[in-house]
Amino acid sequence: MAIKEFEFMHGGVITRLLRKDIPLQLTLVETSSNDSKAVYKILSQNNRELTLYIKYRSRPEPRKKEGNTWFFNFTQKNLNELSLYKDGNFMIALVCGNDDKLNDSEVCLLDKQQVIICINIDSESNQTITVKLMGNKSFRAYGTMTTGDPLIIPRNRINTISI
Repeated sequence: MAIKEFEFMHGGVITRLLRKDIPLQLTLVETSSNDSKAVYKILSQNNRELTLYIKYRSRPEPRKKEGNTWFFNFTQKNLNELSLYKDGNFMIALVCGNDDKLNDSEVCLLDKQQVIICINIDSESNQTITVKLMGNKSFRAYGTMTTGDPLIIPRNRINTISI
């Protein structure tokens, strides 16, 4: 059976989490056959729980100048899923694919507070998070709700996450 694109893209995030030599229990949250399969529950050895929501873009937007930009659209369905977890500990992993150069794909990891700065989870209209990456700099992230400067997200954050 062929590997689905979402399985492939999610695999990079999951691999980074499990490489830490820290015992974790990972569960894909599925509630129906129409589920987006984007939500994972992670339980640490000290019983701390993190909900991880993963979205991906296979390629950046066409380049207009130096660097890459990815637009992550959150539909009403996505927002409804996120709202189920807003009272707990959650993060969003935005997989920034780079066309066929899979080795150049990266993960922009936003914690709960950063997500709330970017989008309104309770909105009745679609929301967007934009991620920009230029050269060897950190990610720049902003969303529908962001006012002021974009958030600066370290590129290695997925490697330093603690649960």
